[in-house]
Amino acid sequence: MRTVLAVFLWLLAGLVPALAQTLTSSNVQVNWQVENRFRLFADAKDFQAHERAWKQYLIHVDGLNLDEGAEARLVANSSVLGTEHVLNDRYIPFTRHLRRNYDWKGWAAAQVGRLCWDEKSRTHSACGSSEAYVVPKSHRVKLWLTRRDSSVLISEYNCEWRVDGGAPEVSPCDEAVTLDIPWPKGASVSVAAEGESGISTDIEVKDLLIAGLGDSFASGEGNPDVPVAFSADARFRNLYPRRARNDGSGNAQWMDELCHRSLYGHQLRAALQVAVENPHGAVTFLGYACSGAAVDEGILGPQEHVEYVSRNGQVRVVSGSGKDTQMRWLLRELCVVKPQAENGFWVCPEGQYRRPVDLLLLSVGGNDIGFSSLVTWATLRDNTTSKLAKWFGATVSPKQFAANMQNDLPGDYARLAKAIELGVPLREDGVGFDPSRVVLTAYPDILEDEKGQVCPAGEEGVDEDLYPANQSLDVWSSWLVVTPGKLTRAHEQLEGLHRRMGELAEDHGWRFAGRAYEDRPFRGHGFCARNAAAGKDPAEQLMMPCLGKAARDTATCTQSWSGKQRDWRPYNPATENYPYALRQRWVRSFNDAYLAINQKAITRDGFVDEKASESVFVETTGAMHPSAEGHAAMADAILMDVRPVVAKLLGVTEE
Repeated sequence: MRTVLAVFLWLLAGLVPALAQTLTSSNVQVNWQVENRFRLFADAKDFQAHERAWKQYLIHVDGLNLDEGAEARLVANSSVLGTEHVLNDRYIPFTRHLRRNYDWKGWAAAQVGRLCWDEKSRTHSACGSSEAYVVPKSHRVKLWLTRRDSSVLISEYNCEWRVDGGAPEVSPCDEAVTLDIPWPKGASVSVAAEGESGISTDIEVKDLLIAGLGDSFASGEGNPDVPVAFSADARFRNLYPRRARNDGSGNAQWMDELCHRSLYGHQLRAALQVAVENPHGAVTFLGYACSGAAVDEGILGPQEHVEYVSRNGQVRVVSGSGKDTQMRWLLRELCVVKPQAENGFWVCPEGQYRRPVDLLLLSVGGNDIGFSSLVTWATLRDNTTSKLAKWFGATVSPKQFAANMQNDLPGDYARLAKAIELGVPLREDGVGFDPSRVVLTAYPDILEDEKGQVCPAGEEGVDEDLYPANQSLDVWSSWLVVTPGKLTRAHEQLEGLHRRMGELAEDHGWRFAGRAYEDRPFRGHGFCARNAAAGKDPAEQLMMPCLGKAARDTATCTQSWSGKQRDWRPYNPATENYPYALRQRWVRSFNDAYLAINQKAITRDGFVDEKASESVFVETTGAMHPSAEGHAAMADAILMDVRPVVAKLLGVTEE
């Protein structure tokens, strides 16, 4: 009888509809996060790839079993670098197992053409218009429920989600939904099981506008979005690797070609990490850093770019027009009306800005006082070439560099400070001007080896190739050489430059992000650094691949006209060139620049002019700049100073 009764009750239950679940703030919690928090990426999946990589790095750090304080410090100091390791490591991250499907081109290559940057107009208008990018109407937000009470059943019901009481979005209660939340006012979002009353929460997305101005250390020089590819058969000078397509179509690809600006630049990576770490916020990034820029030539006025063209047998550098300045580029997208030049400064007439700027990242000063010319002085052989270079002002001695630092840099920064105050709305609710929102980044020490010492070298003509510093520029050994005296004198200037930049930043009320130098993140990772334990790894090789022979492995290759020498050494550049694989050095050497960018002077017809390219040494463009890992480390250093500002802007309080 009991069995019959049980069956009857079971059948009766099937005929009576289940009571709907009433959702209350005590039994469920509404969770939400912005789906695409870095708005430069047109596709949310590209942002989420970085978010997942960061979380994977956090899992790795958690597995190190550090105490709470040590773990927090490590994460704060290395989040961008850890993300870079996950995304670009040729090995399965944090192991020594090679990936089966490693993309030698790097993670940025897959995002070419999927940005809100329009390379033709050189504006952030590819996702509608500059105004639509700078001033978003809404943000796509992902919402989901979690149970506060384990007895609450939500998987059996459908939920109705509404934005400000509008039409419902119906979805299973245990699944996430995506809704558009207006910006900047936000919205009230309610959720209820069908037919029941529910709960509501207010959602307001904090969107930060971060702008970036500066030079090649900010643009990402040395790290194109798509590196150059090499041929397995064709050779340059019958000896060195030649590009797979040796015309204009074979060039490395950049987000902005003239400026050599890429997704790897440290300003962009820092802004991206701000977005990754703040699920209730978003970042609108306006980056204009340009390789070769200085204060007067590049930020405030036009500059000569690093691209060269060959016309009628003559090679010339591409120069910008009078309007080709970073301040005008910024105001062109930030102003409602057309920006104007007043007394030598670009301004937005009557302050008609679309919105204020929350943070302005700066990287500038090195080109103003001749840092690249100091590098030229330190590497040119003492012969006719160096004398001519000095005559034409292409080199700067350490003494002159120090003088420029003391005499010229103050005036340069003063003009820049005035231009920023006149042109950039670094204010809240239209009140005042806050110079502390300007963040000036220090330059790292790039001249050290894996031991943290100045790159060792020998005297000219004395077993030069035995030293890694010289191996890293062996293609150009006929006119370039590294000697200990010159390198030491150049290295001594870096500390003085850092100190001077910090003093001047303080004078103008800027925030100085000095950790890129002070904390020595590049210690052991300079341009001559190498991991001897991984010496056979192509990424750790300092020598240029060549199809030739030499007296010893480290010596520059020589011609092998007999054809008997048919093997590439130390590796095949067509199949084993990994510009973005992790390595000991975080600085692009001269050989690295050749193997990642291989820039050439292009004729009007789109062909490569080899002679013209050699005459202006264009193939070395990108040398002595941070690698992708170096930029990631610089971004981490910046974030150590920027996170407190970001937290204040987002209204985030420490728990």
